[in-house]
Amino acid sequence: MLKRNLIALTLVVASFNIKGQDLFIDLKKETVKIDNIDSLKKDIYNLLADYRVILIGEIHGTNEPANLVKGLVALFTKNGDSVQVGFEIPSNQMANFKKLKSNKSILTSEFFVNPSGDGRASEAWFKSIVEIKRNIKAEVFFYGEDIDQSEHADSFMYLNIKAKIKEHPQWKTITIGGGIHNRVLPYNGKITFGTLLTLDKELNFANSVCSLNHVFEQGETLWNKFEPMPTIYTKLPFDHYLFLFPNSIKEPYNGIYYTKYVTKSVSAVSR
Repeated sequence: MLKRNLIALTLVVASFNIKGQDLFIDLKKETVKIDNIDSLKKDIYNLLADYRVILIGEIHGTNEPANLVKGLVALFTKNGDSVQVGFEIPSNQMANFKKLKSNKSILTSEFFVNPSGDGRASEAWFKSIVEIKRNIKAEVFFYGEDIDQSEHADSFMYLNIKAKIKEHPQWKTITIGGGIHNRVLPYNGKITFGTLLTLDKELNFANSVCSLNHVFEQGETLWNKFEPMPTIYTKLPFDHYLFLFPNSIKEPYNGIYYTKYVTKSVSAVSR
């Protein structure tokens, strides 16, 4: 599990590579500033409204991507959409919660009682599940696999997500998980569930999937501290924003969620 998070860290750092002047022009013109993650404005809705599926990648054990999930659920449902949110958790490890649906049953489910140690069983994910289940227009589901280290893990996760999309084809589907899996391009030759969703001919979602990567300037994760890292993304005078890459730029993700700081989220069972 630690190895996977180190890879995710590498991906985030790699995304800090300085881009060309053309990208900076697009950044200044197309970036949508976020003032309050708990009360996202209509311009964020307009940016994402045409997407059926939004895949959010994270370094496990951090707060910001989970906060974005909560903010997007509130935004979409406020604007009339129904939303289902998938967490990278094996469904069978949340049996107690699926039966009782209480806050306590989240923490007494196997996933949180016996955490894997990779940071997913975090306070941030616990709070996200609690808040989403309160929303009458939102549902939670779990798409992770016990065979996480298998080369076929992404294929199984893709099938789990696809099944939920087909179950509620008119709903928005949001997922949160490791920042490798939600890529829309393969990683080191290995296909990801993000790639599989965009290639699925039955769903025909090539232009309906938005994959976001979390990019930050400085802060702390469960395993690392980051001093300020100036990049093209830090040149804007915003602490939080969303940016979607133009079609002319081929990136592993469709866009980024930028936060000036990244903060760690401890295990929920230690609360």
